Amino acid sequence: MDLSQLQFEINKLYDSNHKLELQDYNYLLHNTTLLKEMTATVFIYDHMLNNNIKPDHNTYKLINRLHSKTILENRNIFIKNDFKKKLNPRRRIHKIMKGYNYSDNYQNALVHLDKVKKYLLENPINMKINNRFKLAKNISKNCKISIRESRYIITNLKKTKFLKKNDNQNQNSITDYFQSKK
Repeated sequence: MDLSQLQFEINKLYDSNHKLELQDYNYLLHNTTLLKEMTATVFIYDHMLNNNIKPDHNTYKLINRLHSKTILENRNIFIKNDFKKKLNPRRRIHKIMKGYNYSDNYQNALVHLDKVKKYLLENPINMKINNRFKLAKNISKNCKISIRESRYIITNLKKTKFLKKNDNQNQNSITDYFQSKK
């Protein structure tokens, strides 16, 4: 698709009655990412989300083409400015990819959750470590998982309040955990 045709297709997106399917959005993203049009790529991605179209693996694979600090951005496609304060397109692409990658990695790490909980419950002194990196290193070593996985698990343990700052609360967590397993 040449630049003028791509601009024409993107302009159609300003019409609220113009609806696209996932494969149509991915086709537009394919073309904007080949041309290194970061602003247009972010615009199309946002348009997808605003129209309740869920991006798929291919969508993120296309956007990932522009996920680099060294790629020179082109600005040949005109995107209307709605005068809202927005993140720089390069930064926004980084955030999109980080969120996508984080979600998969986080879910994959959770397969080790019970093993880590068991380890922490059997070694309660570790639950008192307030430094996340030290705790991650300790969990990684003793549970034979990567530091990255252990950091995702620590995030989950804090979010679910399994790990708490005060020792009495941690003791309650241990008691609650064992009672729920009965």
